Amino acid sequence: MKQKKTHSQPQAKSSGFLFNFILFLGFVFAVSAVGIFISGYSNFQTQWAQTEWTVATAQVVDVTSSEVNGMTVYEVEYQYEAGDTTYTGTAQRTSNDLKAGDSLTIKYNPDSPDASTANLAVDMAFIIQASISAVLAVIFLYGPSLYKKKKEGGPVRRLPLR
Repeated sequence: MKQKKTHSQPQAKSSGFLFNFILFLGFVFAVSAVGIFISGYSNFQTQWAQTEWTVATAQVVDVTSSEVNGMTVYEVEYQYEAGDTTYTGTAQRTSNDLKAGDSLTIKYNPDSPDASTANLAVDMAFIIQASISAVLAVIFLYGPSLYKKKKEGGPVRRLPLR
């Protein structure tokens, strides 16, 4: 008896281009999250330490402008009093909303009054950016393996919920 030859269609690989591209994006987001966290942490740490500094009103002494990477940056020189001593500080701004004689709210270090800043709030943007990148990394790195297991009919391990 002759056996019939059957031609079966080759199975499409579940780890094709799209699968690998999504994994690649996962690695990109993971590296991005780490890079954002590393680059922003020292600035965040400095700003966090300044939250307990003394708030004061300073007088703007001079405003000068310069070009930095095609963008106009204004350097504001200000004076403030701490105790019986007058100190001078500088702040960089991207808007020209201050002129000599204007008041400016600043913070200075009570332990070292010559250190001051015009940044009154902690910038949380780097934490938000790093968190979004980390969540996307988890989705893109973990998601394709779930899809692959589900497609192959194998057991799908899910993250434990608490």
